[in-house]
This record gives sequence, C-alpha cells and structure tokens, in this order.
Amino acid sequence: MLLLIIVFITYTILRYAEEPIEAIRRFAGTFGYLTVFLAIVTSEYMAKMKKISGLPFMKAHHNLARIGLLLILIHPLTFVLQGRGIGIFSPISPTNVFIGLAGRPAFYLFFLAAGIALYRKKYRDWRKIHYLSYLAFLLVTVHALMLGDDFELVIMRVLAIAMAITVTVIFIHKRFSSGRKRR
Repeated sequence: MLLLIIVFITYTILRYAEEPIEAIRRFAGTFGYLTVFLAIVTSEYMAKMKKISGLPFMKAHHNLARIGLLLILIHPLTFVLQGRGIGIFSPISPTNVFIGLAGRPAFYLFFLAAGIALYRKKYRDWRKIHYLSYLAFLLVTVHALMLGDDFELVIMRVLAIAMAITVTVIFIHKRFSSGRKRR
C-alpha cells in the first residue's frame, strides 16, 4: 500500500512540474510530510517496525525522522534558490496569512522536537517537548491543504486528512493511554 502511495505521489509531482526546482520543492515537501508521518506512526508500532525494517525501533524511527527533516529543510531552500529571499524562514506572519503559511512555524517545531530528542538522556521531561512534532504535523497538514499544489487533487486531500486524523489518534493514545505511565 505504501509503495502504491509513493508511486502515485511521484507520478503526480512529475506530471505537473514545470521546472526542475519546482519538482524538487514539491517532492521535498510532499515526501518530507509523508516521511514525518511514517516516523510518527512507527512510534506507535515499535515491535512491528522492527519486524518490517529489521532495524531496532530507535534506528528505524530516527532514520525516518532524519530523512523527513532533510526534506523539510530542502522544501523552503528551493524558494531561496529561486531568489525569493530568506523571509521564507520567518515563522511570523499576519494572522490571516499564518494559517496558510503554517508550514513556517511547523518547520521550527519539528527541529525543536528533534533537537530535544537528541538530549533525551539529559532532560527528564524531553518527551513533553518532543510531542510538539504532532502539532507541527497538523500545522503542515493545514499548510499542504491550503497551499500545496499536489494537494489540490481530491485523493491527496483525503490522504492528508486521513494522515492528520491518524496522527491525532496516535497522540491521544500515547499521551492519555491508561496502561502506560511514562516518566
């Protein structure tokens, strides 16, 4: 199923790309989004992830997160390469524009959540900050639905909404599950 989604997204991006830099931007944004989704999903299915990837959970999860963060970084850099300036990295924008540009604050939330995970042994409550990746994912979903070229297609919109619902359910389960106490 995942392979089918990847082939479909790649076909969609290549079919509608006008310039190579635009194809790179769309590929990086869409696949960064998908890869971060997979990293979040793996956190819910640790044992299954080990069976599928053959890697220890943390290694598989971190590899997905690294790839996702790299793609997320490439996405706005393509705008800079097109001469649109570094303002693209400003997380601050007027409120009405903020919703459409929700990818900007999400960018920083993802890197903050990843950065705190690097120091998880040093900070006892690191997981509370790491949970910001769930909020960042929802912000990116809004960004994709409002501005993403590839998300104009109904199937992509449905996929994005399904992914956002999945991430929300995983967050609720991880945060509020009664069977596990985390320290």
